[in-house]
Amino acid sequence: MVDQPWAVEQLQKFVARIEAMAKLYRTMHTIGSDRPEAEGIDREISELEDELCRLEPAIQIVMDAVDPELRNYQRFDPDLPALYGGVSWTERWYPARRAAEKAVGLHTVGAEAKRRMQEDSGRDFGPTANGYDVADFELVWPRELLIREGEALIAHAGQSFDAQCEWLLTEAFADTSAVDAMRASGSSTDPWGSDPRSGLPHSPREFLSRLVEIADQLREASVRRPYWSQRRRAAVPSRLDISAVAREFVRTVDSFRVNGYLDQAFPAVCVDDHDEVYVDAGDVLQQMLGIPNLRWPLQATRLVEVEDALFDVIEALHDLVARPRSRSFHSYGGCGWHYSQFAIEPARVLYRWRVNQLLDRSDLGLTLSDDGEDIGRLVAVTDDARADLVTRLANQPPGRASDRVRHGIALFRARGSTEHDKRSAILVLAGIIEERRQLLKDNLVRKDEGALFDIANNFALRHQDLKQQGDYDPAFLDWIFWWYLATIELSDQLLARPTS
Repeated sequence: MVDQPWAVEQLQKFVARIEAMAKLYRTMHTIGSDRPEAEGIDREISELEDELCRLEPAIQIVMDAVDPELRNYQRFDPDLPALYGGVSWTERWYPARRAAEKAVGLHTVGAEAKRRMQEDSGRDFGPTANGYDVADFELVWPRELLIREGEALIAHAGQSFDAQCEWLLTEAFADTSAVDAMRASGSSTDPWGSDPRSGLPHSPREFLSRLVEIADQLREASVRRPYWSQRRRAAVPSRLDISAVAREFVRTVDSFRVNGYLDQAFPAVCVDDHDEVYVDAGDVLQQMLGIPNLRWPLQATRLVEVEDALFDVIEALHDLVARPRSRSFHSYGGCGWHYSQFAIEPARVLYRWRVNQLLDRSDLGLTLSDDGEDIGRLVAVTDDARADLVTRLANQPPGRASDRVRHGIALFRARGSTEHDKRSAILVLAGIIEERRQLLKDNLVRKDEGALFDIANNFALRHQDLKQQGDYDPAFLDWIFWWYLATIELSDQLLARPTS
């Protein structure tokens, strides 16, 4: 039998290094490889990779001493490419991590092992008021999306609930802490051999229900603070240019592709299905966008070479993504994961969130619209106050006026909107204000409402003749548009007032 303290130490190191490496990869994905601190993170990852490879022979000895079956996990092979069989590089360490934790529980005297692992790792495996330590859970999804997808899974739970729940938690969190807690919820006793637990969830479904209830307490992934020398220099991070955005966007799309988000649009061919027709994603995008020589997976250089290709592809993939709520692994012939039960809206929410995180770091001045007639389309960035105004009006219930407002907003803020587009948008809003002229006249001081129509009528907006003033800066159109939009919101509030 292997020496107990040595075995615990080796297993603990192995698990901790896998967790640390997964967090570093998540951080790299969040901040992008072009940031100054990325070099230091990449160096840390390389060091962890080397240490894991050195540790694995010792782990194999421990596994064999405890139970030879534990060695049959999907081992890491440093010679394999970063993506193999549809499984990401870091995911291939997770089966080894689970086997290592199981070995600790089988090989050591329960309570003593728990004490050693807690002291070595500084983590608390005991229950909290909510049944598990949520401080270990780090979200890499929008909080609202976790709630929405969690509630959908609970409402339509079937025989595959455990697997679907595991997939949801794998996607939504930075490491396996939430997945491990979910698995432990299926047991009524402490896996470390101590007294039966009290207050813990007793099933994966109960675990997910509680997690959704306390979603506001979950920690969100954040960019790591700069290192010492970077803080002393106090350098302002440079904005990404279009080439850097294209490179980071390709990496983002690859993560969606690997996780099956494009399998509904571009189905993967199973090695056992000889009749399935292969769909070339590059050909589909070429037909949709009219851009020649697009390759799949995407190539950043091509997206920059062709004018507007990057922007067109960003918008097109928004329409094609769908989140697979189920997956199953097909090991034969390196086939990989098979995805099913696709949901479109959750995928689009996540896609917009991730792409907008990238665009926020760029100098392009664009963002993917989250609401309105132009949802999923690139629009010009505005300040927070005007963005909130658009959100409020774009989310009004359907109706004749609200539909016209949404159309006017879409015309005005579209990527590459022309001066003519902006004039048309203003005329849409002016028509709504005209219909409410009496309302505004009754509620505004003196004849202030008349100024609204003087501008529209006398500044070459509604009419085009010699009486109109047309010699003004196009920036005037921005001012009048936002003024009219705010006036419509004011009139909405006046209309909503209770009548006496």
